[in-house]
Amino acid sequence: MSVTLERDRATVTLSGEHEAYTSDKLARNLTALIAEGISVTVDLRETMFIDSTVVGVLMAAHRSAAEAGQEFVLLLGSETGWPVRRLLDVTGLDAELDVHE
Repeated sequence: MSVTLERDRATVTLSGEHEAYTSDKLARNLTALIAEGISVTVDLRETMFIDSTVVGVLMAAHRSAAEAGQEFVLLLGSETGWPVRRLLDVTGLDAELDVHE
């Protein structure tokens, strides 16, 4: 997981597999960025797997950003793992969140 800041936007990049072990760090990063008034893009282009704890973190961050009037975007790409896409589809998050390809 890496975080880069450019002006008023942060990009949180996840690569590989992410589950409960990394969800706490993701939650801390997203919470802090949103609390500082920074819009967030979560880059999942190189993410192969996320579990339900990560989905919960993304949902909570999306709600917090929306309440604060900030943008929260998920970025998917051709290398995004099928399990990630499937979980977003099954949970309906692909329709609820702002997802860019």
